[in-house]
Amino acid sequence: MSVIRLLPLAALAAVALAPAPALAREARSGAARELSDPRTQQAMGDMLGTLFGLMLDLPAEPLARAMDAAGEPEAARRIPRGARIGDIAGPDARKLPAEIRRRAPAMIGALSELAGVLEEMA
Repeated sequence: MSVIRLLPLAALAAVALAPAPALAREARSGAARELSDPRTQQAMGDMLGTLFGLMLDLPAEPLARAMDAAGEPEAARRIPRGARIGDIAGPDARKLPAEIRRRAPAMIGALSELAGVLEEMA
C-alpha cells in the first residue's frame, strides 16, 4: 500500500490517539463515566468523522511540496495540481468519514473501559 493511501489512516490514528495522555491525567475526574455515555460517544464520533471529512478536502499541494523537500520528487509530481487529499487517497477515502461516525462510538466505549482501569490503578 502506498504512502499516499496510508495518509488518511495515519491521520485518523493521530486524531484518535492524541487525547490518550490527557485521558490518563483526567482518569481520576470521571473520564470513564463520561466516555461510557452513548451520547458522548456519538458526539465524539460525529466530530471525528467531520474532522476527517475536512481533512480530505484540504489541498494536496502542501503535501506535494513536503514530499519534494523530503527527497521524493517523483511522488510529488504524481499529485495533480489542484488535487485534494481525498482525491489522492483514492475513491474509498470518501467513505471513511461515515465509517468513522459509525465505528467511533464503539471505539470510544472501549476507551472508556481503559479509562476505568486507569481510575482503578490510581
